[in-house]
Amino acid sequence: MKKLLHGAALLGSALALSACLVPEKFEASATFKPDGSYTYKYDGTAFHALAAMAIKDQGSLSAKDEASLQRDAEKSSKADGVKKLRYMGAGKYEISIERDMKPGQAASIVNVIVVRKAKDGMLSLSSPDLKQKDKDEFKRMGIKIDGTVEVTLPANATVLSHNATKTPGIFSKAYQWKVGALDEKPAITFRLASP
Repeated sequence: MKKLLHGAALLGSALALSACLVPEKFEASATFKPDGSYTYKYDGTAFHALAAMAIKDQGSLSAKDEASLQRDAEKSSKADGVKKLRYMGAGKYEISIERDMKPGQAASIVNVIVVRKAKDGMLSLSSPDLKQKDKDEFKRMGIKIDGTVEVTLPANATVLSHNATKTPGIFSKAYQWKVGALDEKPAITFRLASP
């Protein structure tokens, strides 16, 4: 396990870090434009999965591992759209992201949502798929999720399906989901008329 942690921590790139981050307490949103492009925001905390495994198995991280994760966070904080990426110690990060995305483009760090564009122009948004063994491992590590996801659509959108816990109304123009477990998967499918 220690070799795995060193390998991941020493890669020192936003891509390597993003592959290991598990959202913890967060607010995430996607605000779509008429052409399908959108602004993705994430504010909250996340855990480094390999670090969390090492802490669960060994009780703590070594000073060398902590220093590697700190350096990785400093490098990744320069990635496009990252407003804040601060390593808090013990495998935990404080993160703030705001990035303009192309239609169907996925976020590179703390990817809470995945946007897909079909050939017929239909767009779908959902949580990333996790294998059951990964869900079981996160539960074993005691990682708890407490988040909200909001999706705001333009006037030219026609919603085909969704499982939102709240829909647009007088006080909010967004579809909203409360996410309290790995099994809770926000999902919405919609089509955009030509702008």
